[in-house]
Amino acid sequence: MKLALLMLGLARGEQAVCPGEGARYEDFKCNHDPTHRVCAQLLDGEGQPLDWGAKGNFWQITGQEAFQWDSEIRENHGDSWCICMWATARLIATVGCENVHLRCDATDVAYVEKSYVDGGVNLQPAKKCLQQKCPGLSLQRLDDAVDVSDAAERLATASAARIFHLALPAAAALLMLALLALRVAYGGRSAPVSRPEIE
Repeated sequence: MKLALLMLGLARGEQAVCPGEGARYEDFKCNHDPTHRVCAQLLDGEGQPLDWGAKGNFWQITGQEAFQWDSEIRENHGDSWCICMWATARLIATVGCENVHLRCDATDVAYVEKSYVDGGVNLQPAKKCLQQKCPGLSLQRLDDAVDVSDAAERLATASAARIFHLALPAAAALLMLALLALRVAYGGRSAPVSRPEIE
């Protein structure tokens, strides 16, 4: 029953607060700008950077240690932050879906699922991981997901095939018309052959 109520709330756009998110979003939710749509847990139970597998914590893996904002997350009495979709996809590719710490109820799952690219990064790994980690919130089945590069390739192939199938008969028809015009012009006889004059 709780899952049904949660899904109903999300369908109405009611997304949970990302606990620890800063004041950049007045309601502390990951559903405002076009990229920060994933709520990720970045701190452990003691307020220290949480490891995401053997490669380290979020800031180490993403190369953002110089900008580490864990103190701001602690000041906001939380452990999580709204992170970029492209960063999520790269993190998943680096550490594997099993090592990422996502808050499904505070992630804009529907937005991520209908997105294909963010910051030049293919979001397919993020979409697959969200479907595994947040199955009750996933609005699109895994086998229905389309990679934008696959879709573009199919469209280009289909367009080229259509053009070829239309152009070939048109070229054959033009050739037939040209031959018919020559035949009519010469009254059904062969075209005259000019012979060199012999003196």
